[in-house]
Amino acid sequence: MKKLVIGIGGVSNGGKTTLSRKLVTAIPNSYLMHQDTYFKDPEDVLIDPHHGWMMWDDLTALHNDVMMEDVKRWLEDPAAFSQSPTSTGDNTDVQVLLIEGFLIYNYKPLEKVFDARYNFVLPFEEAKRRRLSRTYIPPDPPGFFDGHVWPMYLKYKKERDDHNIQTIDLDGTRPVEENFERVRTEIMDMIKHLKDNQM
Repeated sequence: MKKLVIGIGGVSNGGKTTLSRKLVTAIPNSYLMHQDTYFKDPEDVLIDPHHGWMMWDDLTALHNDVMMEDVKRWLEDPAAFSQSPTSTGDNTDVQVLLIEGFLIYNYKPLEKVFDARYNFVLPFEEAKRRRLSRTYIPPDPPGFFDGHVWPMYLKYKKERDDHNIQTIDLDGTRPVEENFERVRTEIMDMIKHLKDNQM
């Protein structure tokens, strides 16, 4: 059985969730995992010593080991996970795991499994505008984006750059359909390539 693992990562509010949800309905035999579902309980999240903020954008705020175990289970039996309405159940089909999240390329065991890494980028002002337009639970405290979210984004971006982790950048200011068609087409090409090579 052939498998593909596709990452949809990048900046907060870049368009990751919207794109990944559209992809899982369009890609046959696919399954979607959201990194956000692996956040720790609030009492287990580190507190910024200077501002008293909960450090939700730090890698330590996530149960990365639990997510990795779920990924391993998918790799062992992907057909058991399939949630795509276009799944056929044919063992010759390529199974696709879509993993969406803001720090999926910064946890080394997880980073190694990707066949392709898409990465949303946004300029600071647009990222901030989008962040402030959303309601979070708990709500962002004043200054949280400038003092925590963006600096953490830059920190982990530098970490990826330092480790030469190659990503395919997506412009988060472009229309949703444009990014969707690009990524869908590229994934379908990967699927075709895998199928052609197993014949």
